[in-house]
Amino acid sequence: MQRKSNIKKWVILPAIVFSLLGCYKNYTKNYNDAETPGLSIFSNKGNNILSCFIDGKPWRTIDRIKFEVRSTVRYEVDVRKERTGSLLDTLVINWIGYYIGNDSTPGNLRLLIAVPKNFNYRNFSALQGQRLLIDTTNNGFFSTSITGLNTGNNKGNGSIYFHTALLDSIGPDKYIGNMSGLIEANFPSFKITKGRFDESLDGGNIAL
Repeated sequence: MQRKSNIKKWVILPAIVFSLLGCYKNYTKNYNDAETPGLSIFSNKGNNILSCFIDGKPWRTIDRIKFEVRSTVRYEVDVRKERTGSLLDTLVINWIGYYIGNDSTPGNLRLLIAVPKNFNYRNFSALQGQRLLIDTTNNGFFSTSITGLNTGNNKGNGSIYFHTALLDSIGPDKYIGNMSGLIEANFPSFKITKGRFDESLDGGNIAL
Protein backbone atom coordinates (compact mmCIF):
# COMPACT_ATOMS: atom_id res chain seq x y z
CA MET A 1 0.00 0.00 0.00
CA GLN A 2 2.83 2.35 0.92
CA ARG A 3 4.57 1.55 -2.36
CA LYS A 4 1.44 2.43 -4.35
CA SER A 5 1.23 5.73 -2.51
CA ASN A 6 4.86 6.55 -3.37
CA ILE A 7 4.30 5.70 -7.03
CA LYS A 8 1.31 8.04 -7.10
CA LYS A 9 3.46 10.85 -5.67
CA TRP A 10 6.10 10.45 -8.36
CA VAL A 11 3.42 10.51 -11.04
CA ILE A 12 1.35 13.39 -9.70
CA LEU A 13 4.10 15.77 -8.50
CA PRO A 14 5.94 16.06 -11.84
CA ALA A 15 2.61 16.60 -13.56
CA ILE A 16 1.84 19.50 -11.24
CA VAL A 17 5.32 21.00 -11.70
CA PHE A 18 5.19 20.76 -15.49
CA SER A 19 1.67 22.19 -15.59
CA LEU A 20 2.82 25.18 -13.53
CA LEU A 21 5.86 25.68 -15.73
CA GLY A 22 3.58 25.73 -18.75
CA CYS A 23 1.37 28.47 -17.32
CA TYR A 24 3.20 31.38 -18.85
CA LYS A 25 3.57 33.12 -22.17
CA ASN A 26 6.79 34.55 -23.59
CA TYR A 27 6.31 37.88 -25.37
CA THR A 28 9.96 38.23 -26.42
CA LYS A 29 11.08 37.21 -29.89
CA ASN A 30 14.82 36.94 -30.40
CA TYR A 31 15.87 36.73 -34.05
CA ASN A 32 19.64 36.40 -34.30
CA ASP A 33 21.48 38.81 -36.55
CA ALA A 34 23.45 36.66 -38.99
CA GLU A 35 25.80 39.56 -39.78
CA THR A 36 26.46 40.39 -36.12
CA PRO A 37 26.57 37.14 -34.12
CA GLY A 38 25.43 37.53 -30.54
CA LEU A 39 22.93 40.30 -31.26
CA SER A 40 19.29 40.31 -32.25
CA ILE A 41 18.25 41.90 -35.53
CA PHE A 42 17.29 45.56 -35.70
CA SER A 43 13.49 45.59 -35.86
CA ASN A 44 10.38 47.62 -35.06
CA LYS A 45 7.84 44.82 -34.63
CA GLY A 46 7.44 44.81 -30.85
CA ASN A 47 9.87 41.94 -30.30
CA ASN A 48 10.50 43.14 -26.73
CA ILE A 49 14.26 42.88 -26.63
CA LEU A 50 17.37 45.02 -26.43
CA SER A 51 20.78 43.61 -27.33
CA CYS A 52 24.20 45.21 -27.51
CA PHE A 53 27.91 44.62 -27.02
CA ILE A 54 29.56 45.68 -23.77
CA ASP A 55 33.27 45.81 -24.54
CA GLY A 56 32.64 43.23 -27.24
CA LYS A 57 30.61 40.83 -25.05
CA PRO A 58 26.97 40.32 -26.10
CA TRP A 59 24.39 41.48 -23.56
CA ARG A 60 20.62 41.21 -23.91
CA THR A 61 17.47 41.82 -21.93
CA ILE A 62 15.52 39.15 -20.07
CA ASP A 63 12.44 37.68 -21.73
CA ARG A 64 9.13 39.40 -21.19
CA ILE A 65 6.93 36.77 -19.58
CA LYS A 66 3.31 36.77 -18.49
CA PHE A 67 2.60 34.35 -15.65
CA GLU A 68 -0.96 33.15 -16.20
CA VAL A 69 -1.47 31.80 -12.67
CA ARG A 70 -0.69 35.13 -11.02
CA SER A 71 -1.75 37.21 -14.03
CA THR A 72 1.43 39.27 -13.76
CA VAL A 73 4.05 40.29 -16.31
CA ARG A 74 7.82 40.32 -15.89
CA TYR A 75 8.98 43.20 -18.08
CA GLU A 76 12.45 43.67 -19.55
CA VAL A 77 12.03 47.45 -19.80
CA ASP A 78 10.15 50.23 -18.09
CA VAL A 79 9.74 53.85 -19.12
CA ARG A 80 8.78 56.43 -16.54
CA LYS A 81 8.94 60.13 -15.80
CA GLU A 82 10.44 60.98 -12.43
CA ARG A 83 9.29 64.24 -10.89
CA THR A 84 12.06 66.34 -9.40
CA GLY A 85 12.32 69.53 -7.37
CA SER A 86 14.33 71.24 -10.12
CA LEU A 87 13.18 73.04 -13.26
CA LEU A 88 13.24 69.80 -15.27
CA ASP A 89 11.96 66.28 -14.68
CA THR A 90 13.70 63.07 -15.78
CA LEU A 91 12.60 60.52 -18.36
CA VAL A 92 14.06 57.15 -17.31
CA ILE A 93 14.34 54.16 -19.64
CA ASN A 94 15.48 51.10 -17.70
CA TRP A 95 16.42 47.77 -19.33
CA ILE A 96 17.07 44.59 -17.31
CA GLY A 97 19.38 42.00 -18.85
CA TYR A 98 22.43 39.78 -18.69
CA TYR A 99 25.52 38.67 -20.57
CA ILE A 100 24.58 35.89 -22.94
CA GLY A 101 25.44 32.61 -21.30
CA ASN A 102 25.22 34.06 -17.80
CA ASP A 103 21.59 34.78 -17.07
CA SER A 104 22.02 34.14 -13.33
CA THR A 105 23.35 37.66 -12.67
CA PRO A 106 21.00 40.19 -14.31
CA GLY A 107 21.84 43.88 -14.26
CA ASN A 108 20.45 47.17 -15.51
CA LEU A 109 21.18 49.55 -18.35
CA ARG A 110 19.51 52.93 -17.89
CA LEU A 111 19.14 56.13 -19.82
CA LEU A 112 18.11 59.29 -17.98
CA ILE A 113 17.01 62.26 -20.07
CA ALA A 114 16.12 65.73 -18.77
CA VAL A 115 12.62 66.70 -19.93
CA PRO A 116 10.23 69.62 -19.28
CA LYS A 117 7.75 69.40 -16.41
CA ASN A 118 4.87 69.11 -18.88
CA PHE A 119 6.46 66.27 -20.85
CA ASN A 120 3.66 63.85 -21.82
CA TYR A 121 2.85 61.04 -24.25
CA ARG A 122 2.65 63.47 -27.19
CA ASN A 123 6.16 64.70 -26.44
CA PHE A 124 7.34 61.11 -26.27
CA SER A 125 5.84 60.43 -29.71
CA ALA A 126 7.66 63.53 -31.02
CA LEU A 127 10.94 61.69 -30.37
CA GLN A 128 10.27 59.45 -33.37
CA GLY A 129 12.97 59.92 -35.98
CA GLN A 130 15.15 61.88 -33.54
CA ARG A 131 18.75 61.17 -32.57
CA LEU A 132 19.65 62.56 -29.17
CA LEU A 133 23.24 63.15 -28.11
CA ILE A 134 23.59 62.40 -24.41
CA ASP A 135 26.36 64.49 -22.83
CA THR A 136 26.15 63.63 -19.05
CA THR A 137 25.95 67.29 -18.06
CA ASN A 138 23.13 69.18 -19.78
CA ASN A 139 20.58 66.68 -21.05
CA GLY A 140 21.16 63.37 -19.31
CA PHE A 141 23.40 60.31 -19.02
CA PHE A 142 23.62 56.54 -19.34
CA SER A 143 23.99 54.44 -16.19
CA THR A 144 24.62 50.76 -15.49
CA SER A 145 24.57 48.31 -12.60
CA ILE A 146 26.03 45.25 -14.30
CA THR A 147 28.14 42.77 -12.34
CA GLY A 148 31.82 42.87 -13.27
CA LEU A 149 31.85 46.37 -14.73
CA ASN A 150 33.99 49.11 -13.26
CA THR A 151 31.38 51.84 -13.58
CA GLY A 152 33.40 54.59 -11.89
CA ASN A 153 31.07 57.56 -11.52
CA ASN A 154 28.42 55.41 -13.25
CA LYS A 155 27.71 58.06 -15.89
CA GLY A 156 28.23 57.62 -19.60
CA ASN A 157 27.69 59.75 -22.66
CA GLY A 158 26.52 58.56 -26.05
CA SER A 159 23.44 58.66 -28.22
CA ILE A 160 20.01 57.19 -28.73
CA TYR A 161 18.11 57.10 -32.01
CA PHE A 162 14.35 56.61 -31.86
CA HIS A 163 13.38 54.88 -35.08
CA THR A 164 9.91 54.46 -33.58
CA ALA A 165 8.40 56.32 -30.63
CA LEU A 166 4.64 56.20 -30.49
CA LEU A 167 2.16 56.38 -27.62
CA ASP A 168 -1.62 56.59 -27.63
CA SER A 169 -3.72 57.51 -24.62
CA ILE A 170 -6.31 54.86 -23.74
CA GLY A 171 -7.49 56.43 -20.49
CA PRO A 172 -6.35 58.67 -17.63
CA ASP A 173 -2.61 58.04 -17.25
CA LYS A 174 -2.89 54.89 -19.37
CA TYR A 175 -0.98 54.49 -22.61
CA ILE A 176 -0.11 51.93 -25.23
CA GLY A 177 2.51 52.10 -27.95
CA ASN A 178 6.02 51.08 -28.94
CA MET A 179 9.58 52.27 -29.31
CA SER A 180 12.54 50.99 -31.27
CA GLY A 181 15.95 52.30 -32.16
CA LEU A 182 19.69 52.29 -31.57
CA ILE A 183 21.99 53.20 -28.68
CA GLU A 184 25.70 53.71 -28.12
CA ALA A 185 27.33 54.70 -24.82
CA ASN A 186 30.81 55.51 -23.57
CA PHE A 187 31.94 55.07 -19.97
CA PRO A 188 35.43 55.77 -18.61
CA SER A 189 36.34 52.07 -18.54
CA PHE A 190 34.03 50.39 -21.08
CA LYS A 191 31.81 50.98 -24.11
CA ILE A 192 28.34 49.90 -25.16
CA THR A 193 28.16 49.45 -28.92
CA LYS A 194 25.73 48.32 -31.62
CA GLY A 195 22.77 48.52 -29.24
CA ARG A 196 19.36 47.99 -30.78
CA PHE A 197 15.99 47.85 -29.04
CA ASP A 198 12.43 46.99 -30.05
CA GLU A 199 9.80 47.33 -27.31
CA SER A 200 6.04 47.36 -26.99
CA LEU A 201 4.73 49.63 -24.23
CA ASP A 202 1.58 49.35 -22.15
CA GLY A 203 0.14 50.23 -18.76
CA GLY A 204 2.52 47.83 -17.03
CA ASN A 205 5.80 49.34 -18.20
CA ILE A 206 5.18 53.02 -18.91
CA ALA A 207 4.31 55.78 -16.47
CA LEU A 208 4.30 59.42 -17.52
